[in-house]
Amino acid sequence: MYRGNGAWIGTMPDGRIGVGVESEGRATLEGSGFVPMWPFMERDLSACLDEFSRVWDNFADSGVATPEKLIELTVGSAWKSGRSYWMQVSVSWAVDMAGRPNFDRRFIDGLLLEMAASDALPPELREQAQRASS
Repeated sequence: MYRGNGAWIGTMPDGRIGVGVESEGRATLEGSGFVPMWPFMERDLSACLDEFSRVWDNFADSGVATPEKLIELTVGSAWKSGRSYWMQVSVSWAVDMAGRPNFDRRFIDGLLLEMAASDALPPELREQAQRASS
């Protein structure tokens, strides 16, 4: 599945999820720190979730149980990265995830509480996180 700009996510020969770009070799998603997944967060969560769900059979033996879990790992890694832009981008997906039934509510609530308390975010993003965690 292509992310754009020649970047892709797919199944590697050993069955694990891999990421890369056409001009470089493959890396396992775990080994990537999920950084190649972060640009998906610049898109709409619903569209990405639909796209991943449509092709999820291709990832069945990847070690990641569901598209929702992949998204949780992606948002969590972006938040924990300490990179301001990606931390900010992760807020909108976390807020959207809070209103959906198939995400781990405990994980999302914990993430939103961290976001609401973080001085690394502008006040309006902290407020969004706080409202979503209520």
